[in-house]
Amino acid sequence: MKVLLVDDDPLFLELSKTFLELFHDIASDTVDSAREALQKLEKDTYDVVVSDYDMPFMDGITLLKTIRDKSINTPFILFTGVNRDEIMHQAIENGANSFIQKIGDPRTQYSELSERIWQVVSSGAGC
Repeated sequence: MKVLLVDDDPLFLELSKTFLELFHDIASDTVDSAREALQKLEKDTYDVVVSDYDMPFMDGITLLKTIRDKSINTPFILFTGVNRDEIMHQAIENGANSFIQKIGDPRTQYSELSERIWQVVSSGAGC
């Protein structure tokens, strides 16, 4: 299992990578921009993309649309601190497999993220 983590906050990326790898046995690569994510997806294969929404130059929904426009069917989870139903609706409407908010206790939110990653992969979404 290999996940691509996309977030413009380097501390959050490191925290995400650490939690997923140490506590949930999920290998991950990290990038701090949607542009870098697109470059990685063109040359490497991932089981899931986990992306923040609120990033400069290209937000998570635009990244998702671009990935789908390029016929990259890798499952996509939007993992964001933005608390708006409109964003969640746009994510699902544009092909996201799941939506998780970054709120509360980190251990709890990463457990939820880990569960969603395994669910999306085991369901064969995007394959």
